[in-house]
Amino acid sequence: MLTAIAGVIGAFVIGTWVVVAWGSRRRQPWLLAPLALLTVVLVALDQPFWSFLPAAALAAGSFAELVIGSREAPTLRTKDPDGPLSTERWAAAVAAPYRVAVAEPWDVLVRPSLRRGYRRMLELEWRVTDRASLLAAVESLQEELRTTPTLDMVIDLDAGQARPRLPRERGGGDAGRSVRLSAEQVERLRTVTAVPGGETEPGDGAGVSGGGGRTVVVGAYQWWKSVHVIRMVCAGATLDWLSPGEAQSLLRRVASDLQRRYSSWRQLCVAFHAGYLLWPDKGVVDDRSGTDRVWTALGLLTEDPRSPWNLLPWDMPLERVVSEGGVPSGQEK
Repeated sequence: MLTAIAGVIGAFVIGTWVVVAWGSRRRQPWLLAPLALLTVVLVALDQPFWSFLPAAALAAGSFAELVIGSREAPTLRTKDPDGPLSTERWAAAVAAPYRVAVAEPWDVLVRPSLRRGYRRMLELEWRVTDRASLLAAVESLQEELRTTPTLDMVIDLDAGQARPRLPRERGGGDAGRSVRLSAEQVERLRTVTAVPGGETEPGDGAGVSGGGGRTVVVGAYQWWKSVHVIRMVCAGATLDWLSPGEAQSLLRRVASDLQRRYSSWRQLCVAFHAGYLLWPDKGVVDDRSGTDRVWTALGLLTEDPRSPWNLLPWDMPLERVVSEGGVPSGQEK
């Protein structure tokens, strides 16, 4: 009788652990697998009293993951800090804010622990549900970036407002909605654009205009959306919708585009901050208790000396990628 009770309790605890581990973004819950196996073995050997010990430990670990795992703050993690430079590593660094936001290593293209998160992201943000729709979404976003007019982002630090506009040579008219900035956002933008008191460093993607005011103009800011192409490629590779060769070819194309549009990680950082402000439901003043994890991650990547944005060379030569049929997908820079 006691063995049957232990078996029911053990099955319930193991089932709960599987659900928690599968839904977690972290790998740590799966390290509790030996406890689940030990519980099963002890019940099978008719040792109900002893089986309660690993079952209790497994239950405690699952509960701890629910409490701690869901609250883990954005963290800069690198799987291989001394990894060799490559196009794949460089492109992964571009999209690092989205990995740092969930405390996952930024330098790993394929991350099985993110499979469920990637599926949810692809479906909700891009209506992607399979390989065909993924390739279509990637091609559509790249085509949009290459064919739509280049826009400036005008950030009035004194008024706490940001708005897109056409470049002055094309009339300088408004090109979209404006967004109000919080005090923290203004301070962050002042830092990344190097405008502590009305001045900016020349020649690095941000300009200041206006009499006594502080207005930052970020050119070609919409190319920050290339980050989403990289996210979709990482998701496709993780979900086995893209082969390694296909993923590398797409990443090289994105990297090449970004190296032509910007001249430094700082320019990308400024454009990312500016563009993220206008991303749907992101970067706006939110009176809810939660914080914006990607915005927090952007701050970490900007300030931390271990950040790939502060360590990797921007203008590194891109590797030739050979397609599945043996044809190079591009030429070296």
